[in-house]
Amino acid sequence: MKYFKLLLGVALIFFLLSETASQQKSKIKLSRKIPKYSISFMGGFGYVLSSANGDGRGFTSQYNLPGGNLFLSDNLGMQQGYGIMTVGKVAIDKKKKTRITGTLGYNLFYNSEDKGRNRTKWHLFNLGAGIEYSFTPKQRQRLFVGYELDYTLTFGAWQSDILYPDGYLSNIYTKFNPASRFGMAATAGMEFRLSKKMDLVVAIRGVWANIFPKNNSYTGEPYTTYINDSKNNSGIELNDRKDIIYMQVVTGITLPIKYR
Repeated sequence: MKYFKLLLGVALIFFLLSETASQQKSKIKLSRKIPKYSISFMGGFGYVLSSANGDGRGFTSQYNLPGGNLFLSDNLGMQQGYGIMTVGKVAIDKKKKTRITGTLGYNLFYNSEDKGRNRTKWHLFNLGAGIEYSFTPKQRQRLFVGYELDYTLTFGAWQSDILYPDGYLSNIYTKFNPASRFGMAATAGMEFRLSKKMDLVVAIRGVWANIFPKNNSYTGEPYTTYINDSKNNSGIELNDRKDIIYMQVVTGITLPIKYR
């Protein structure tokens, strides 16, 4: 919860900066050259808001079923995490307000309880393509919004205490096989000019990483499973679907590559 409050606090600061920038627009000289090609390097903090969020004690799996091993938990044990991303941008209109974007990113989400006896670690690699709109590209302080479609490769592991039907308590380490999913992301941010060749970027991103295809599967290998994020798939009916939705606060720099 403390991480979620931190995220909300940073978000509030971001919107206050946006409001201040909008009030000062009339005082800023429109002297900035607008690049046609640019690239951004950013990093930041994320928090999972959806049904994928859970603590490290929530692992549930059944072994030695007729179809193989089956992961049954209602969540994925995700919570907070950190990420990095690179975004290439190409202005496509005369005023250079509209930009096509390409994103390459990585996020690590983790959770730990009981001095590490119950913990999760998730790796999300994403590749995205989208569009971005800058409201005042000539200003030194500029508000922009963006939308993209993403491909995400997700894999991870969960270490947890398991109580077997006979009363035996064991601590096991289970790996999740890689899962390919398609999703989307929306971004709102501000760019602040630092010099002729560098801008500061601060942004908030909302990401839904696994819109489709969702599926359920058995595994024949011990201590290996799939994320099983569908409510009903492949003849396997679970309590609910798992949606990997998270908010991010990111910051970094934007560098111009070419002006024409």
